[in-house]
Amino acid sequence: MQSAQFHAKILIVDDIPKNIQVAANILKQENYNITFAKSGPQALEKIEKIEFDLILLDVMMPEMDGFEVCRRIKEDPKNQGIPVIFLTAKTESESIVKGFEVGGIDYVTKPFNGIELLARVRNHINLRNTQKELEKANATKDRMFSIIGHDLRGPIGNIKSIFSLLTDNQKSFEPKQFKTFLDLGRESAESTFSLLENLLNWARSQRNQIQFNPRKVDVYRLTLEMINLVSLQASHKDIELVNEVEPHAIVYADDEMIKTIIRNLLSNAIKFTDDGGKIMISGQSEGDYFHMAVRDTGQGMTEDVVQQLVEEDGYTTSGTAGEKGSGLGLYLFKKFVKMHGGSFDIQSVPDQGSIFSFKIPLHPPQKTK
Repeated sequence: MQSAQFHAKILIVDDIPKNIQVAANILKQENYNITFAKSGPQALEKIEKIEFDLILLDVMMPEMDGFEVCRRIKEDPKNQGIPVIFLTAKTESESIVKGFEVGGIDYVTKPFNGIELLARVRNHINLRNTQKELEKANATKDRMFSIIGHDLRGPIGNIKSIFSLLTDNQKSFEPKQFKTFLDLGRESAESTFSLLENLLNWARSQRNQIQFNPRKVDVYRLTLEMINLVSLQASHKDIELVNEVEPHAIVYADDEMIKTIIRNLLSNAIKFTDDGGKIMISGQSEGDYFHMAVRDTGQGMTEDVVQQLVEEDGYTTSGTAGEKGSGLGLYLFKKFVKMHGGSFDIQSVPDQGSIFSFKIPLHPPQKTK
């Protein structure tokens, strides 16, 4: 568990500097990230700015005692999971019980026993890490069920209805009508499959199970493949797709990740481009990097929305024809670009269009001897 402990952030709160110094010296043996406060109000101020993994809190302090500080900490829902260990010279049962009543999880008596302090802190840090993993797993599960229940159920229902209609009434349709319904079924199937792929990739990323397998990739060929995949979706809105990627461009990359990036950027551009619009995808080598960009003539976005897309995961809005989204595509775009050691950029002007671009290294990193 050393790697988890290395990044653990601990706040020591005590009005006596010597006590802080002694506790900090003991905890530094485990390479914890230590912050301190000399009063209750100062501690509350730091907790507002930093998400701590554990708090060591002195009971007897002027102005505001440790019990009151703990009570105020636990009033905020985002702090309720942070373990608070009281530092106390008191061992009376009444004082210990009060500490538990206000939200404390353990106590250590002063003067400190170094082995005891380290053991208690280590145990609660490990429990906190386990709690975080469980919360993350539950959030992942809840989101998956939500997407399966809403975003997948609708398209699958459409496919079922279309093919039931074709099967039950195939003799009554003209060839042109029959093909129209087949195209609708195919588009729904492709859209559903893309969403399912995004969902599975996202779930794997939440569990750190995505494998990065870079090799030499023909980006021009991948782009043509992805354009063909979304061409029916674009044709329903009479949107022109233009491939401006440098022919025979070779990049050292994970081809499945690059395909996912391109597919999601193209689908997103189609979603937010009005009928009769145009989408251009470009790619060229510049120095040690390969730059790609998807430009559209769509509805564009305000600076605030762009900022939300950059900073938040899962942000989504409806498209120009009411198309729904899960937000997973943009999450995977950012995640996969980062896994390649690259960077991304989003530019947009309301009513003029957007540019989603990224760059990744052209060549594998040089091995050091």
